[in-house]
Amino acid sequence: MKKYIQSVMALVTVMSFASCSSDDNETIDNTGNTKVMSFTATQEGTGTRAAINPHDKTEIVWEEGDKISVITGHYPATFTLREGAGTASAKFEGSTMSANSYLAVYPYIDNYDVLYSEDYIDRITFPANQTATPNGFDKNAAFMMAQSENTTLNFKNAVGYIKVTPLFDCSKIELKAANETYALAGTGTLSYNYGEPSIYISNSATDKSYTITLNGNIESGNTYYIAVPSVTLTAGWTLSFTTSDGSKVYTRKGNKEIWIKRNTVINLGKFATDGNYGNDEARGIVRADQEVDMGLTITKDGKNYKIIFAKSNLTATGLAENESDFGDYFAWGALEPWYTSITTTSSSVTVNAWKDDKSEGYSYGNCPSYGNNSYVENDVLKIDYDAARQVLGGDWQLPTKEIWKALSDANKTSVYWGADGEKELEYIDGIQGMKITKKEDNSTYLFLPAAGFLINTSSNNIGSYGYYRSGTAYSDTYAYCLDFCTGNFYPQSLYQRFYGCPIRPVRLVPVE
Repeated sequence: MKKYIQSVMALVTVMSFASCSSDDNETIDNTGNTKVMSFTATQEGTGTRAAINPHDKTEIVWEEGDKISVITGHYPATFTLREGAGTASAKFEGSTMSANSYLAVYPYIDNYDVLYSEDYIDRITFPANQTATPNGFDKNAAFMMAQSENTTLNFKNAVGYIKVTPLFDCSKIELKAANETYALAGTGTLSYNYGEPSIYISNSATDKSYTITLNGNIESGNTYYIAVPSVTLTAGWTLSFTTSDGSKVYTRKGNKEIWIKRNTVINLGKFATDGNYGNDEARGIVRADQEVDMGLTITKDGKNYKIIFAKSNLTATGLAENESDFGDYFAWGALEPWYTSITTTSSSVTVNAWKDDKSEGYSYGNCPSYGNNSYVENDVLKIDYDAARQVLGGDWQLPTKEIWKALSDANKTSVYWGADGEKELEYIDGIQGMKITKKEDNSTYLFLPAAGFLINTSSNNIGSYGYYRSGTAYSDTYAYCLDFCTGNFYPQSLYQRFYGCPIRPVRLVPVE
């Protein structure tokens, strides 16, 4: 079974740069013969190489047994660490030809299919499977490059890192590029790129993967790093955590663009198994931080379900960016608004342009569901005509009258308050609306802006009343609606189907 997990706000930490140098103690042989040489290798920045110093969790050091490849012309040679294990500057020894310029790469490459040039290496393989290292990362994926005219090699990172801290034991962690926007692993080209090393893996490559998997004994509370080429995931990302016994997968999804830069760590935070529910398919295009769990349950067809609310109103393309945004206005059964341009303020809504054949606005003649019960099944709007489902995907839907009543009943003490028993509307971001706080958790609340409604070409009660769609039909011309203003919260009011009203989506999650 899949469940979603909760994450803290993502934090991008750009690494500092570190450089050191060493005098060249070797005499360069210009005869073209190979000879034993030593190179001093330094590293760029902190937090990105092969091992973490046990005395300083942020200092990255060279490890005993580390190897690098030094390339002269088209000839690669392997150099092994001889001095400096446990430090950020070490000496490597091996045999190669003397040259005017050296290209070096870490980890060393043992692949006869690789093609070498003066500033790039073609047909390298960036691993889709990486070994989990507590408070570190797989050194075989920590690609670095250096270019030098002497035997001091200042290595620069070719990859960035995703940092995660699971709060439960796992057998693997998977990072996926949403909608296969960019290949994350496979065979490609490692280029020095004028001191900004990069790995390019073409989407047309035969050997490619849109997923990087971290494997191993992943223990709760430890931090792990996933090495990733420098990419921009325009459609977002997905992180999946498989429990140590393999029985469950918990998933966190980010729908916004994310740019993974070389020599940079993106900290996606701590991941727990509670606080979010469902799976990738159930959440659709909605992120975990766009949901609100008010602690409500409802019984449907003999089964119990948890009610998860969207944090903001529906728009024609997704959820509104802010909880105080009015969103778009929908007739009952309509999958889109009737306008092409609208301007909203805290107290007014103005339609700037109507769609072709909708110039009369929110009239009964423009509403196909008005007087048409083919839109209804078992007294509820058919899912094909449910704007929340069709726009957001997953299990999203319009709230039924029972869901709105559950919100009212369970939170009556917080909905109705004050000396006279009435609850005043509150302001968020300068917008007036109904704020309902979760019982026993004052930090969790649902805010419904008083967005009024549209009828014909006019707006009504903007900023003082809220009218929110329900998926439950009353007749072939009316449907239930949530209606509120100061002192009143009516979960089962009736409004005409052709009115333009905001929608606050919900989804139901089976209670185990």
